[in-house]
Amino acid sequence: GEPAHTTLRLPYGPRIERDAQTGRAELHYVHEDVLVARGVVLQPHISAHRVAYAQEQRARPPSTQRLLGVFAIFFSLALALTAYLRKFGQNRLKLLRTQVGLFIVLGVLLFFSKLGLLFTSLPELWLPVSALPLWVATAFDRRTAFLVTMISSFIVASLMQLDLILLSVLLTRGMAATLLYLDRKHPRHMVFSGLLGGLCAALVYVAISYTVEGSFDFLADLKRLASSDLLACVGGGVVSGAIAALLRSFVARVLGQVPRERLLDLTDLEQPLLTRLATEAPGTWEHSRAMANLAEQAASAIGADALLTRVGAYYHDIGKTIQRSYFVENLGPDEQSPHDELDPEVSADAIMAHVVVGTKLMREGGLPEPVVEFAYTHHGTQLVEYFWNKCLQQGNPKELDESAFRYPGMKPQTKETAILMVVDSIEAASRTVETPNRDTFEAMIQRIVFTKLASGQLDESGLELMDMRIIINRMTDTLVNMNHHRIKYQWQAKRAEEFGVPSSAMNRPSAPEIQIHGSSTMPPSLPPGSEEAEAENESLNELARTASSAVRRVRDDDVA
Repeated sequence: GEPAHTTLRLPYGPRIERDAQTGRAELHYVHEDVLVARGVVLQPHISAHRVAYAQEQRARPPSTQRLLGVFAIFFSLALALTAYLRKFGQNRLKLLRTQVGLFIVLGVLLFFSKLGLLFTSLPELWLPVSALPLWVATAFDRRTAFLVTMISSFIVASLMQLDLILLSVLLTRGMAATLLYLDRKHPRHMVFSGLLGGLCAALVYVAISYTVEGSFDFLADLKRLASSDLLACVGGGVVSGAIAALLRSFVARVLGQVPRERLLDLTDLEQPLLTRLATEAPGTWEHSRAMANLAEQAASAIGADALLTRVGAYYHDIGKTIQRSYFVENLGPDEQSPHDELDPEVSADAIMAHVVVGTKLMREGGLPEPVVEFAYTHHGTQLVEYFWNKCLQQGNPKELDESAFRYPGMKPQTKETAILMVVDSIEAASRTVETPNRDTFEAMIQRIVFTKLASGQLDESGLELMDMRIIINRMTDTLVNMNHHRIKYQWQAKRAEEFGVPSSAMNRPSAPEIQIHGSSTMPPSLPPGSEEAEAENESLNELARTASSAVRRVRDDDVA
């Protein structure tokens, strides 16, 4: 005979076989579904009629009705998954590129599962389908991982004519591994979760065998070694965990996530963009570092990605390096603000331009898109209140609409970017608190959070009310700890007495006069000066108009 080109299998189920001694036909549930392994030479004694039947079924082209049925099932599953992600998906799951990446990973996994069925003689229970929910649980959340487990298990089982045992094992193994996957930071825990999921699947396999057949021979099954179904249940879980751990970084990129190693690399203060920010806009850099500490604490408290939030805080204001003097935190003690000579709408456009410029710089610097997202969402569609109020105080001579003073967006799409938006205002406002204690900090934080909530800035972020309560409490604790009192040294007390400074003032942290909500703060506007100032004003106007046009295009180009 000729060697078999592919492995021939029959799904688990009842078989009518004739007893060789009694000659009676008996009903058996067959576990050894491999008829002929790939490469085995076909001989007359190898169940010729069963081999012929399997070969005929494989060679015969499927009917149109069957193809339509399979297509309808797969299409319905894909549509259901997409609808769930669009409506109930958290954070980045609502983005089209994330959904496309998820379907690509699912398709590749199914492709290799089919190859495993065709070209190996191992039991199909070895298929590492549980790797997919582990990846999804790492990148997103467990609820989505459960749904992906059900869909992938059903599709793989359909490759074996909806094998009941295979479907039950894959469902149990995937859900148990996801549920027991407690530490999502370290890849080695994927293997441990896969092992636990495999043990749970083995228990379910034995339970089904007892239910259907009334018995199960443990020793006979284990003696089959690689062909053992129990070992396949457990080993498939371990293999799933190992594959998930090995390919974790690669799959994370496909799913639109940033690997932890890459994020740690971006926290290096010698990164070119961070060096540039610290050199050219030192005030902004100090603000970003303070924000990073606050935002990381808030993200950790609600179970968000704390490391990604810290990285986003470092880079979100990189656009301020282009025109550093437009932002008051970068002005020297005697340095005049260019906004003194600018019209309010031009100043607002110049301020808003740092979002567009920052997005451009970060993309040119090769930063991952989830990090770039912090740049164009940390102001959302907020109003630059200072310059809008200044425009109203001047009588709004050009009859401008409020929309001319709003950031172009987008609104925060993830919990991490929403946290950064809130912390951006909290960090700036905390510097103006005259009496830094728990009550004043808590009142200030509540006002900022509820203002952004009422204005709709957090609608698309996935933050829940419980998350906001936790963030408020954690931010309050952090600010209280940052502004704790210290006992003054003896030489300080003596020095204070010489200058007539009250003793209580030595124990109070200083608070710079910064008071702009929703944007970088600006000093009070002054009337135009000399002709030189007017000429400088016109030059700055032209520069700001260029930035304004970029802001107007951001929704359709850079950001969208």
